[in-house]
Amino acid sequence: MKVSTERLRRAVLWSASGALTAAMIVIGSAAQAAHPTAQASRQGPGYPAPKGIYKPFTDCPLLNPLMAESTPAFGTGCVAGVVIGGKIKIGNIVTKVRATAKVKVPVAVQFGIWDPPNAPSDNPILGGILPPPDGLPAQLISFPQHIPGGLNAALGCPSTNKTVQKLCTELQANAKDRPLYASAQSAGQITNFQLTSWTQPLKFHLINPLLGPNCYVGSDDNPVIVNPSIVAGNLASETDPNPTKHPNTGVILIKKAVVTDAVFAAPVATGCGPGGSANIAIDEAIDAAGGLPSASGNNSVTLDGTFFLGLNNGQRNMAKILLSAFKDSSAPANVRQTPLRWSKLSSLLNGGFRFAR
Repeated sequence: MKVSTERLRRAVLWSASGALTAAMIVIGSAAQAAHPTAQASRQGPGYPAPKGIYKPFTDCPLLNPLMAESTPAFGTGCVAGVVIGGKIKIGNIVTKVRATAKVKVPVAVQFGIWDPPNAPSDNPILGGILPPPDGLPAQLISFPQHIPGGLNAALGCPSTNKTVQKLCTELQANAKDRPLYASAQSAGQITNFQLTSWTQPLKFHLINPLLGPNCYVGSDDNPVIVNPSIVAGNLASETDPNPTKHPNTGVILIKKAVVTDAVFAAPVATGCGPGGSANIAIDEAIDAAGGLPSASGNNSVTLDGTFFLGLNNGQRNMAKILLSAFKDSSAPANVRQTPLRWSKLSSLLNGGFRFAR
């Protein structure tokens, strides 16, 4: 499949950045306190579950009319990814992201990309990220991660404050209330795309029944502003099994991808506790134990995983062709796959990346 090197390079970079940006929303907001579980999409993508090289793309918004309006010759595609490990440090609060025997994929992301006709030529994917058919909550399906020490450590128990000590006493009496989980949610628009770096506003939800439903570090008005960068990864590509019917179509795999940021600040906790004025004491206890607010340089994030981009970057009907490729892949007769061709992540920046032929 012969395509423009610059066109493909740009499409891959925008999409790789988008995949890892979504992965930055590390632990899904659908968590429940005592035994949190991830929530799956209900509406579905409107096409049969794809197979073969398109198997990861189970929830892409290809039927969204905007996908059909992409500027010709740039890119329309679907992103799917899994984060299998990493660590987030906010002040003194450290959360490891890791797979378990029951949850082999702690974080999964899916969304669509399109090239808005009015986007700037130096950054055409700006604003061109579309969530799955179920909307933003389905963009990230993830399992909440445990914070070591639980709520007891987060409150700094025992406490001389009567309100805080009341919760500490409840923790001693009820072991089921001791675990503390963290989830991260988007707190605003992704901005400042620079190929392998971007800006992502986040808010971190601290989950425990004694903290109520609105305990957050950061908010929509005062988010944690993270500026992650892709620092490592290996690339592979596969063309569509039927390039005549589906020209300029294939899948790009980014394996062993690593994204980091160690230069961002974090605000105080808010909304934690049984409600009303009692929340102030609980907020302040969490701040004291968690080292919040936390200045730039005291916080960090490192995540690793695998990400997939299903892409068509032809002259027209890009979403239609990609959807056709997905549907054909679900047919039993369509089983042929081309071997993976690997290259270094640096080849994107050097313009040397190609689809395998």
